[in-house]
Amino acid sequence: MADASPRVSVVIDNHNYGRFLAAAIDSALSQDVPHGEAEVVVVDDGSTDGSRDVIRSYGDRVRPVLLDPRRGQAEAFNAGIAAARGEIVCLLDSDDVWLHGKLAKVVALFDDPVVGVVQHWLDDVSGDLKSLGAFHPAWPRSYSLDDFLEARAHFTATSGLSFRRKALLEALPIPKELFYYLDDFLTVKTLFKWKAANIPEVLGLHRVHGGNWCASGLTDPAKIELDFRMRELFGASLKGWLAGAGRSLSPGYKAREELELLRRRVLHAGLRARPVEAWRLWLEGFAAARRSSFGRFRLGSLLLAVLSPTLYLSAYAFYSDTAGLKGLRLRLFPETNA
Repeated sequence: MADASPRVSVVIDNHNYGRFLAAAIDSALSQDVPHGEAEVVVVDDGSTDGSRDVIRSYGDRVRPVLLDPRRGQAEAFNAGIAAARGEIVCLLDSDDVWLHGKLAKVVALFDDPVVGVVQHWLDDVSGDLKSLGAFHPAWPRSYSLDDFLEARAHFTATSGLSFRRKALLEALPIPKELFYYLDDFLTVKTLFKWKAANIPEVLGLHRVHGGNWCASGLTDPAKIELDFRMRELFGASLKGWLAGAGRSLSPGYKAREELELLRRRVLHAGLRARPVEAWRLWLEGFAAARRSSFGRFRLGSLLLAVLSPTLYLSAYAFYSDTAGLKGLRLRLFPETNA
């Protein structure tokens, strides 16, 4: 007789993070859920370090999905979700860890049949799990599609996301070319039919270290160029979803996205030692951006990037690490008025 399907599947994606992988698996296996109600699926995407030795050391406590050769993170997620048997699927990057009690709190919110995704806060930490400080948005109890379209929704990262499996299957497959924004892809697609429930509590730790792409994303022009391509891919999917649902993005959402693109374009030009281009981009963005308080804030800060990208990035790093400053900025220059 076949084993009964667990209620919860934890899907861990991994590529060459053998040094972190055991901590991620242990944090999933130690959760306070009844025996047999959760499974841990570990997808190894063509690792060449000792990752597979780590996976084998857990025996039948985990279910391995081994991909050879490497297929990329999108395909790893597609394979892991397809292998998951639980009605709830919780995602965990292999360089992150969960805190005890996470699964019990997340699973309880799926008792509401309109909830398709549950998210919680993550704290940024270093490679050795030392706190880097983090700003957490003021979340309502839930988000709907309207919140996203009106630029009111703030999403967590991958390891803070759990989905109703039915919702995930409706969202798949993730385009294999997509590298950034995999978490947003799944969350936003889910909102077209379901609600997102929010847990305003830190239930996981998100490592920021030299080996992951989220580290120093604004300081490396190559990463900014990749971000441009990923935004185009995500935008193409979003356009199709909106057309199919007869919906559209609000002017505020479009304005906020334009401001973010302006920042990245100015920084990219500056980091590539093209000050004349950086100044031209700033001037082109001036007319539209100055119409809102947040736009004026962004224009003012970007003047520093035009003059010195290094100085701007130093100031931005200080701002990002100081939760009080970011909270003050949101009160004085709210993005929803962009």
